[in-house]
Amino acid sequence: YAVFVGRNNCGKSFLLKWATKQIGQNAFYVGPQRHQNFNTLNYFTPDPRRKANKWRNFSQQADNATQNVDLSTLVLQESISLLPDAKRESLAEIIAIVLGSKMELLHTVPGNSMSNQYVSVDGHNISYTSSGFMLITALATVLLDGSYDTFLVDEPELGISPEAQGVLADFLYDRNHRQRFFPHLKTLVLATHSSIFLDRRCLRNNFMVTKSGDEISVQQTGNITDFNNINFLLLGNRLESLYLPECIILVEGKCDHAYLSRLLELKFPNIQFSVINATSDSRMKEIVSLAGSLFTDLQKSPYRTRIIPILDSVHGRDIVPMFTKIGIPESNIVIWNANGIEYYYPDSILNEIYGEGTEIQIDSDNVTRNGISYKKWELCQKVVAKLEDPAISLPAELSEKLFAAIDQACDLQPIGE
Repeated sequence: YAVFVGRNNCGKSFLLKWATKQIGQNAFYVGPQRHQNFNTLNYFTPDPRRKANKWRNFSQQADNATQNVDLSTLVLQESISLLPDAKRESLAEIIAIVLGSKMELLHTVPGNSMSNQYVSVDGHNISYTSSGFMLITALATVLLDGSYDTFLVDEPELGISPEAQGVLADFLYDRNHRQRFFPHLKTLVLATHSSIFLDRRCLRNNFMVTKSGDEISVQQTGNITDFNNINFLLLGNRLESLYLPECIILVEGKCDHAYLSRLLELKFPNIQFSVINATSDSRMKEIVSLAGSLFTDLQKSPYRTRIIPILDSVHGRDIVPMFTKIGIPESNIVIWNANGIEYYYPDSILNEIYGEGTEIQIDSDNVTRNGISYKKWELCQKVVAKLEDPAISLPAELSEKLFAAIDQACDLQPIGE
């Protein structure tokens, strides 16, 4: 991996094109203009000279260009048609992983294999999808082309929401995904204005591009300070862009995230929280480790006492020692007595939803009482929608553990005083 970042007009695009020429025919430059719409797929006759012809055209245009032109030879309709069947199946898997959509090839006339084929996305022609969807699809399609071992992508974030950028970046940097879908890929080079596409697994894979006059310079990231400077640049060189919170809460699931975000908003209206859904306690360790590297020495950082991990009663044995070793006070680590945030919903709201009765029963993803059952996320949404009164009565453990940890972390007076 290599990630080039820098200000506008510093030469990133020129650098990608120049590098493509130096590498040769096994390199494919993917320019910003990779979004084309189409209704049906065409049949393409295999051309053994296709790769050489594309390379020749690219080189000639690069040598003769008198202005900045895209030079990308990617045509999505053609690229999908030229993929072998197995690769098109891989493309459908990638779209399911990254975008959560079902992609398949269907005939325009059902039951007639001689009719034209089109790409269906969740039951609709791909031509109806968003430009961001098409851009991600184009990138995934070209990376599946085994004719090349090096891809140089200009602005992978183009037209893609920050959330989708994060999912796409995670996918591209995942070694297992890369080995499974792109075993032919030796090198992936990105030029970006998005901090999301920085390589956080290997800081030295990030490069700062600058220009003085007509000279373009590239400097490799050498340490965490260099990396933070690059990250800060991509966030606009403004501290307010970071919108730093007063307290960071780490939780293990989306129900915990939704419920506690709303609850803390009601109970602590004057505190800016960042509630992070880490999805698991093992992922929590990664996030805390990243915070440790970000602040150089977490034990000396003002955030040392402002990170509050929340664990279910069932959790990894090594996670608490790891938190304390890296600098988080043990008093900041909240461990619930019960295994599930559902046990900490207000009784009054649960009574509205289920009717009064015995304690809720949790079986896998189902939460049941009085013969009424809801999925965890469905129940969470109902609870959050009804959570409006800051003075609502809550399970004592919330005050004794979580609110007390927040009071201490933010140096507040105990609630009610």
